[in-house]
Amino acid sequence: MSVIISGSVAYDTVFTHEGRFADAIRPDALDCLNLTFQASGMRRTFGGCAGNIAWSLKQLGGDPLIWSAMGCDAGPFLEHFRRTGIRTDGITVMPDAWSAQCVITTDSTGNQLTTFHSGAMAHADAIPWPNDPGIELGILAPSCREPLMRHADACEAHGVPFIFDPGQTTPLYSGDELISLALRARAVAYSDYEGALIEARTGLNARELSLRGPAVFCTHGSRGSTVWENGTGTTVCVPAAAAVDPVGAGDAYRGGLLWGMTHGLSFVDCARLGSLMGRAKVLASGPVYRLPLDEARRQFEALWGRAPF
Repeated sequence: MSVIISGSVAYDTVFTHEGRFADAIRPDALDCLNLTFQASGMRRTFGGCAGNIAWSLKQLGGDPLIWSAMGCDAGPFLEHFRRTGIRTDGITVMPDAWSAQCVITTDSTGNQLTTFHSGAMAHADAIPWPNDPGIELGILAPSCREPLMRHADACEAHGVPFIFDPGQTTPLYSGDELISLALRARAVAYSDYEGALIEARTGLNARELSLRGPAVFCTHGSRGSTVWENGTGTTVCVPAAAAVDPVGAGDAYRGGLLWGMTHGLSFVDCARLGSLMGRAKVLASGPVYRLPLDEARRQFEALWGRAPF
């Protein structure tokens, strides 16, 4: 019972800026922006949306199958996956390209500025469907435009339902493409900011989109998330925690969604589990954190009563 995860697998370089971006950026000078943000901390990690989602799902005992492309520098990343028990048979290595690279600067309020080079991942539209007859669910996480479009087609051709998660790549799609991808999905997941972009391009807010078919998970950062089903919204939130590192919290949330959906949980309970995974990530520095299923169950029951898993 595996979950196919299409998205970025990237080497992440993360900087920490102690101030606020808003204090340095002049809205009236965006056309001549030239800024340096001093960083008090830096780390290099194994990241990317697909890798982060796979880590979250694996914590709960799921079987993530990453479906993406990496380049000539893939060796350390593949060894990292093997050490952590995450399968690599869905990853194609392209020796004439670099793997994706992501440089992130985070300010004191959790806002992020990101520069991303797709590398080999830009050619992931040409990689074969994994040889796994047990794929039950998928997620189309942020990657590149053509690979995501092709991977949506492949999921449909193989009868695999999926979550559509455009993330930071939302501006790459037209309004018609966003609507088409959303209506082909079992669920759509996006942040408040991405939701505003989608509404601007499609004319559909989360409520209206859910009336067209898919469930919609809209995340609000520290304020939790709202689950929309058939036009009705339910807010899910966990007690606030002092954020150590917000990078990857949304991916951790999505790992919880995937585990819940493959185990028959309601969409609201999926969001609850996702919220627990997101909080676990926020409390840890870097992409490595622990929240096994038994502990997730204990936390779930402490907040919402008997867990349905």
